[in-house]
Amino acid sequence: MESNKAIRPFGMRDKIGYLFGDFGNDIMLVFVSQFLMVFYTQVWGVKPKVVATMFLVSRLIDAFTDVTMGRIIDVTPQGKDGKFKKWIRIMSFPVAMASFLMYQSALRDQSMTFKIIYMYITYLLYGSICFTGVNIPYGAMASAITDKPDERQSLITFRAIGAYIGEFIVGFFG
Repeated sequence: MESNKAIRPFGMRDKIGYLFGDFGNDIMLVFVSQFLMVFYTQVWGVKPKVVATMFLVSRLIDAFTDVTMGRIIDVTPQGKDGKFKKWIRIMSFPVAMASFLMYQSALRDQSMTFKIIYMYITYLLYGSICFTGVNIPYGAMASAITDKPDERQSLITFRAIGAYIGEFIVGFFG
């Protein structure tokens, strides 16, 4: 039996909601991109070229994990909340936990080998797995919110505004 569910028209509520999603997502991303290098070099005493190499390696790995996450979303069956929200919910706690694990100042007295291994594991866990698991479905969700190109563009614009607000807050107060 076919159900005729009324669909609420696209509007400002959708745009503001999408803005706040990226606002929250980017607060931690900007914090990581602005302060993690400082943490690793100043608190843990890791050489900057070691940290820079880790950042490079993780971007190379991201090339594969981003595509893989996109494929996972493609094959995920529709649920009651669709396929995108499911992954955002599943990965929200792991991304928060991975964020927490990266900034462990109590480990500053460990051996350099331990710190570098821990740094790689937690950063790759955060960026290449957990953040990817939230950000890829979030970005793809605009196509499920509306099928009209002008409305999608509006969502993307509001998403960018949310990101800029997050960047400003971290930059200003950080």
